[in-house]
Amino acid sequence: RDGLFADLDEALKCHRPLDIINGPLMAGMEEVGRLFAANQMIVAEVLQSAEAMKAAVAYLEPHMERAESATKGTIVLATVKGDVHDIGKNLVDIILSNNGFRIVNLGIKVPPEELIRAYREHRPDAIGLSGLLVKSAHMMVATVQDLRAAGIQCPVLVGGAALSNRFTRLRIAPEYEGLVAYAKDAMTGLELAHHVVDPEKRAALARRLEEETRRLQATSAAPAGPERESAPRPRRSAVRLLDEIPTPPDLRTHVLRDYDLEEIFAYINPVMLYTRHLGYRGNFEEALAAGEPKARALRASVAEVEQVMLSHPDIRAQAVYRFTPANGDGDRLVVYAADGETVIETFRFGRQSAEPWLCLADFALPVELGKRDYVCFLATTIGPGVRELAEAWKRQGAYLKSHILQALALEGAEAFAELLHKKIREMWGIGDPPGTTRKDLFQARYRGIRVSFGYPACPRLEDQVKLFRLLDVTRHIGVRLTEGFMMDPEGSVTALVFHHPEARYFRLAPEDIERLEREVQREAAVQS
Repeated sequence: RDGLFADLDEALKCHRPLDIINGPLMAGMEEVGRLFAANQMIVAEVLQSAEAMKAAVAYLEPHMERAESATKGTIVLATVKGDVHDIGKNLVDIILSNNGFRIVNLGIKVPPEELIRAYREHRPDAIGLSGLLVKSAHMMVATVQDLRAAGIQCPVLVGGAALSNRFTRLRIAPEYEGLVAYAKDAMTGLELAHHVVDPEKRAALARRLEEETRRLQATSAAPAGPERESAPRPRRSAVRLLDEIPTPPDLRTHVLRDYDLEEIFAYINPVMLYTRHLGYRGNFEEALAAGEPKARALRASVAEVEQVMLSHPDIRAQAVYRFTPANGDGDRLVVYAADGETVIETFRFGRQSAEPWLCLADFALPVELGKRDYVCFLATTIGPGVRELAEAWKRQGAYLKSHILQALALEGAEAFAELLHKKIREMWGIGDPPGTTRKDLFQARYRGIRVSFGYPACPRLEDQVKLFRLLDVTRHIGVRLTEGFMMDPEGSVTALVFHHPEARYFRLAPEDIERLEREVQREAAVQS
């Protein structure tokens, strides 16, 4: 933005404000998009470019006639029902709005009926749906079904971490009468937005997507028949039985309030923060140590936001954790009260249908041995004032600060869980060996594992309800579950911790997950 206003004053001597916006400014943003696509710009630089664009448009607006508008089209954005994640959607909002689009951002946890009302009010050129987890992808299917039932055929652009082009073409698109396109990132979303507002490009895009859908449908596997077991599944894998069980210091619920954010920031994984969220290319730590200017500038921007968080009254780090007696019982983990006899929760996990036949329940002593084992449950959060401050900065045009704040909250909650897990191992008497580095922690080079519901080994996000009951999470640290079993504030983490030295991360195949869901549904039907 250096020298921007002087340049604009010079341009205004011989050009109309709208011509400046639609000419050199828009051309500049198109060049930003080209450089980003060519891996010559990072996310942080794109946001800084958008800041300059917003400042330029704001400076020119007082010189424009009331009837003039630089809007290319209108797009309604929403995070789907049950989902609180908006860092990706906000990035799309910033990129599109600074490339000439009018954005109606409906926020998070948006039900289909609200989208229908927004469509009828604003008559957008496209609807953008965002969501992070698998449940959100399925909610997109339900959402477009409701849009179709309401007679809406507006183009729909979808994106999110758990989403894929294949799922979009095979599961979402067939449920909708209008165009449905998958955007793998914000810049792809910008390209698609440019296509849908141009009748010729939109028609070509629709033909290409229809052909892609037909091709994928033709090559996709035939629907699965009745469940068939290729081989009998064992009751338990070959995970060894431990002779000595680490004993926790107590079985009480522990609450940590206003934990030192500065200590937590030191445990943030730089790969996740600087590479994933801010788009830095290369080894950030090595570049920073070598004094590379881009790395130093990025670190200075993050440090500035960290200082704001440290002094903000509504941004606090809180956690709750609890050790409990437990046993494995086939594919179930049985959790007991402090007396070691009263069953207070039971979790059912999936088991791999091929060797090594792993199931999370195997990492606790089996119930038939008559001896109790222990697990630990935890929840961490950074908030609750993050979203409000991020939105305020976004409105002011401080896009990079807004994005960094949300990224620090997300990765801060994860770092807090990492730090707490380290302390839990120490309390269990299985602390890390001398010389263990932060990088070792980021790569899980320690005894035991920390797993979160909704991910490969324990995909049922619904089990969050049981963890919230065990820890009384909402009462202790204010985190709530949405109807989609996701956490609000967004910067929150829950986990189940096992101490077994052979405990490791693994994936369940799609058929293993489907079998788990059928078994849970059968059990629920029997109980009801």
